[in-house]
Formats: sequence, C-alpha cells, structure tokens
Amino acid sequence: MSAKIAASLIGQRRYWPMLVAQSLGAFNDNFFRYALVTIVTFQSVSLFGLDADLLVPIAASAFTLPIFLFSAIAGRVADKFDRTKMMRFAKFAEIWLMLIAAAGFVLREPLLLIITLFFMGVQSAFFAPAKNSALPTLLEPHELVPGNAMISGMLNISVLIGIGFGTVMITRKFGPEIVGGGLVGMAILGWLAIRQLPPAPASNPEMPLTFNFVWEIVRVLRSTIGHPEVLRPLLGAAWFWMLAASVVTLIPNFARSVLGTDETAVLLFSALFTFGAATGAILCGALAGKGDALPFSVAGAIGLVVFNLDVALITWNHPPIPADAALIPGMEFVSDPANRRLLIDLVLAAVSAGLFVVPLQAMAQRRAPAEMRGRLLAAGGLINAATATLGQFTLAALALLGLPLQSAFLYIAGISLIVAIVAFIRMLKLRGTSPSPS
Repeated sequence: MSAKIAASLIGQRRYWPMLVAQSLGAFNDNFFRYALVTIVTFQSVSLFGLDADLLVPIAASAFTLPIFLFSAIAGRVADKFDRTKMMRFAKFAEIWLMLIAAAGFVLREPLLLIITLFFMGVQSAFFAPAKNSALPTLLEPHELVPGNAMISGMLNISVLIGIGFGTVMITRKFGPEIVGGGLVGMAILGWLAIRQLPPAPASNPEMPLTFNFVWEIVRVLRSTIGHPEVLRPLLGAAWFWMLAASVVTLIPNFARSVLGTDETAVLLFSALFTFGAATGAILCGALAGKGDALPFSVAGAIGLVVFNLDVALITWNHPPIPADAALIPGMEFVSDPANRRLLIDLVLAAVSAGLFVVPLQAMAQRRAPAEMRGRLLAAGGLINAATATLGQFTLAALALLGLPLQSAFLYIAGISLIVAIVAFIRMLKLRGTSPSPS
C-alpha cells in the first residue's frame, strides 16, 4: 500500500517540487562540504595552522551552528507566512551563496569557504521548517510516512552523488572551477523546481515576529516540552542527524589514518553509507502501511548498536598509519576479502539508520498542532543542529585526548543502545494503551 502511495505522489505538483528542491539542496551541501574536506585532508590546505583532525570538525560545526541559532525564528516565520514562499526565498538565497562558494574554491580561500558554510546553515535553518510544516498541509495523514520515506531516500542518494562529485572533481584539473560552476547550476535548478510548488498557507498569520533568537530558542523549546508527544519523536530523529553528521566528518580521517586508504576509498565508504541509508528509508516507506511504523525505528536502533560495535572491534588493533605511507586505492581495499565484514557492517549500519528515522519524522509531523506546527518542527531542526554540533565536538575531543578514531564507533553504539531501549519501551506502552497509531 505505501509503495503505491509513494509512486502516486511523485507525479503530483503538491509533492515533486519539494522532492526535487530538497534533493538538489542535499547534493549541493555535500558537493561543497566534501570538496572542502578533500582539499583539507588530502591536499594540505590549512587555516590558522590547524590540521585536518581539528579543521574538518570546525568546518562542519560552521554549518550546524546557525541551524541551532536560527531554527526557532525560522519556525515562527513558517507559521506566519506561506511555507512555499519561504522555501522559494531560501532557494533563491542559495544561488548567491553558491556564487560566493565558487569564488572561495577558485581562490583557494578556506576562511571564505567556512564563512559560506555558516550562511548555508542559515539558509537550511529557514528551508527545513518550511518544508516540514508544508508536508502535513499538502499531503494527507496516510501519505506522510511514504512521503517522508521518498524524500529521505532521495536525500541520501543526493548526498551520495554530492559526496562523489565533491571528492573526485576537486582533485581534477580545473577542479575548483568545475565545483564552483556545479554548485551554482544546482542551486538555480533547485530554485526553478520549488517555484512549481502550490501555496502552503500560513497557519498563524497574525502572530508577531521577533528577531531575538535567544529568547525564541527558549520559547520554542519550552513549547515543545509542553507537547511531549511531539518532542519524543523529535529527540529520536535528532540522534539520527547526530549520527549522520559524525559519520560524514569521521569517514575521511578514518579512511586515511586507520585503514590507510586514499580519497577514492572515502568516496566508496560514503557511497556504502548513503546507499544503505536510502535503502532503509525506502524499505520503511514501502513496508510500513498506514501506521506509525515505530517497530522499524526499534529495529533500526538495534542495528546501529550491533554494526557500529562490530566496526570498532574489527579495527581496534589496527596500527596508526604514518603520514608518509603509501595509501591503498579504494577498489583494492574493497576487493580484498579480508575487508568484507567491515564493508557489510557499514552498509547494514546505514540501512538501520534509514529504518530508524523515517517513522519518527512522520510521527512528529502528524502530531504537531497545525497552529504551531512550524515552530514545533523547527524545534526539531534546533535539536538536530545541537546534537550534530555535539557530534562534531565529540570527534574533536577524541582527537585532543589522543583516543583512537575507533572510539567514535563505540560512542555511536553506546548512545544507540540507550535509544533502542527507550524506543522499545515506548512502543510497548503505545501498543498497550491505545489502538491509535498517533
């Protein structure tokens, strides 16, 4: 049933422009970020004398910090104004940001690129609550799980393609120019797509605006705490985004310093993770039916424990790779039978992540009251950014403390175990107290 619903949505104007715009935006984010990560990690581009172990998490935090700071205000804007107009404005702003990013790559100015990352985070902070609050307006309640699954699956595929192009193109002749042109072109296409979306009217147009982002963060969080039925799935989804941000940041240094592989292996590992996450999301959407699909979240959390723990165990005794060591090409690493268990773990951990997050996103959208849906779902973006930033600082702390990179996988497994237990207990309570999926 859900597979048929998803297929029917693809051709509808109330859905496909969001799908395309979100996918192109995800491509651009990762095209940009991985091009930057690649030149920092493999081409010795530095800023203020910082090495890659610290500069890469700093760059990632430059993207997530503004999402934390401005998501609350963005949620208020999403409740006050038409969500479609808000998304159009955000995608138009992306064009100008990509022009600045193109200049940063051509000039090889890492400071300009990190500043641009910050403003990309601002743009994302305003796009996300508009999209999330528009979905329950434009879709029927039974369409939310498959609709979210399709967006999540396509997002992961776009992430994969962006990672691939960012990693490979920046190292080619005229790479900075190619990356810059691609960023601008994708931003223009995303803006043209979102212009086709029909209106998604405001739910509270009389509400006053505020630009005190600190107070608005406090107010939105307080409102969200007052709606625990919305807060619970938002907290669960936040763990997924913390995991994703940590993996994106971890993979380049893990490939280089632990496995001794080159930048082509970074592309392959990232491909495995994003392909797996897309598969998990699409499977959830196809199999969930019209319920809340919470059992898929429980299964996904358990998978995150098992497979991340195994990655840490497999690689724990690997000796550090010297800086001047010859690196193994990605295809050679993948073709070695001794590495198959590690590769399977990476894929299944990603499938588990995709299964985990989709039901929680749909659950939060369905439960949020219409009159303050934008603000409550923006709180999700705020919490996501906070946890993603925490993930970046955790990785930086591992580097400063001299702990092995494999410790990050133990950390992921440990938190996932807590999440799995909480989700399982919650599922039992829902099944025991109410026949309603919401």
